[in-house]
Amino acid sequence: MFPFPRYKPLNVALFLSIFDIENSLLEITLKLSFILRVTNTFRVNKIYWITDSVNSAKLEKIIKDLTKYALLPPYLKKYVPISRNLKKVGLMSPLAIPYHLIFKQVVEGEIRLGFKGDFGLKKRINSSSKSILITDSLKVGYIDYSGFYYSGVKNEFVDFNKILNFDNLIIASRNGKNPLKAKEELANLYSKYGLTLLIGPPAGNLLQRLGKQYLDKSYNFVIKQGVLDIRAEEALAYSLSILNLLLS
Repeated sequence: MFPFPRYKPLNVALFLSIFDIENSLLEITLKLSFILRVTNTFRVNKIYWITDSVNSAKLEKIIKDLTKYALLPPYLKKYVPISRNLKKVGLMSPLAIPYHLIFKQVVEGEIRLGFKGDFGLKKRINSSSKSILITDSLKVGYIDYSGFYYSGVKNEFVDFNKILNFDNLIIASRNGKNPLKAKEELANLYSKYGLTLLIGPPAGNLLQRLGKQYLDKSYNFVIKQGVLDIRAEEALAYSLSILNLLLS
C-alpha cells in the first residue's frame, strides 16, 4: 500500500521561466498542480528549479507554499497559515499519495502524519514522532513510525551551472537518442548515480546553448512527435513515463 522510495534518486530539473507565460496565480497554481501530480506519480525525489525567471523570488515562494500545502494530509491543512499564494489551492488536483487516504474508521497498517499530537484521530496522540503506524483499529493502538516509504517530491532552487555539473544529468531533447535503444546505458547510469532529467526552457534551443558535448546526454522521449512543439510539463510527463518503464 505504501510504496518505497526509489533505490537511487530520480530527480528532474525545470526552468522557472516555464511560469513566465502565465498571467495569474490561478494559471501558476494549475500548472504546478499538474507538475506535482506527475512527479509524485513516478516517485520523483526532487525537483531542481533553475532560477532563470525575472520573477524567480516571487515564484519560489509560491511554489514552496503550494507544495507544502499539497503534500499535507487533509486533516493537517487547517494548520497552514492563510496566504495569498494559496487562494486557488481548491482547484489543485489531489495528489492522493498513500498517507492522504483516510478512512472513517482507522485500519491496521495505516500510516498517519501528525502535528502537535494531531494525527486526524478522535483523540490526540502523545507522540513526538512525525508519523505513526496504526496497529489496532478498535483501541486506536499505534507505534511510532519513521519508516521507509515514499513521502512526496521535494523542491530545491538552484543556479543553472549547478545542474550542468551533475554526473547523472540527462536531457530531454528532440535531437537526442532513442531511449529505447539506449536502455542499457540509462539503466547503468541510474544504478551508479541515479538520474537528473533536464527539461528545456520555453525559449528552446537548449542544446545550441550548451554545445555539442551535451548531445550524448540527450534523449528523445517523443519519437516522431505529431505537434510542432511540446510544453515543458508535457515533456516531463512523457519522459518520466518512459523512464519509469526502462528503470523498472
